[in-house]
Amino acid sequence: STQQNEENMDTDQPSAAEPPSVTDGVREKVSEEKLNAFRAFIHEIFSDGHNIDQVPLDRIFEEVNQSGSRPDPFDEEEVHECIDRMMQDNQIYLDMGTRAVFLI
Repeated sequence: STQQNEENMDTDQPSAAEPPSVTDGVREKVSEEKLNAFRAFIHEIFSDGHNIDQVPLDRIFEEVNQSGSRPDPFDEEEVHECIDRMMQDNQIYLDMGTRAVFLI
């Protein structure tokens, strides 16, 4: 496995410890107000579902902008950022295999 690690170090891909600089600018794209609106929306989906423990990611994409016809709708990148930030706060979990969002 040492040989394998040396091979990995020779690649030009950034390591997990050093995210590419592109994400630095994207990280704060969503305002706190918009994140809170998204958070409220997620909780609303789960509470409306009566005992559901997961929601398909596609449903979140479909419904996030329909609920209140927001003047500043969420684009796909913002939805992903909101999900990432909620995952960092241990509020939800996204299973990339099933593309399902779980409330924690």
